[in-house]
Amino acid sequence: MTERDDPTSPALDSAQRSAIAEAVKQAAWQHLESENATQALSYYEPDAIVASNGSLYPSFERFAEDARAFYAALRETHLAVWDEMRVQVLSGDVAALTATVRWSSTDTAGVRTDLKGVWTAVYVRHGGYWKISTRHESFEPEGERA
Repeated sequence: MTERDDPTSPALDSAQRSAIAEAVKQAAWQHLESENATQALSYYEPDAIVASNGSLYPSFERFAEDARAFYAALRETHLAVWDEMRVQVLSGDVAALTATVRWSSTDTAGVRTDLKGVWTAVYVRHGGYWKISTRHESFEPEGERA
């Protein structure tokens, strides 16, 4: 149910919607620029639902384990960019962000990874902070990357 469906929810004006969209974009940028797993995971709700490239994580803790392993092996980030961001404000405390993303890094073994894909997340606001409640990302297969 969105605020449009809930007669008890006050309607948001365009300035409020714009402010929410900008706050969600800012939260997404901060998340993308995380330098370690603890920081990156702090942008998620503790029971967030996460899917990646067609696979659904069985639990948030399983996703967190993979995130910790990824950041432990990360030596250098070369590029972390949202190219296009769209936010759909669903209520004063819920918004969905869809973005295109490019990421390039080198791990501790010297292996470089270049990713390009689409990322979607539902953000909820609790205590003034926007947290990821549900997230999905899909990356282009390596042979199709430009």
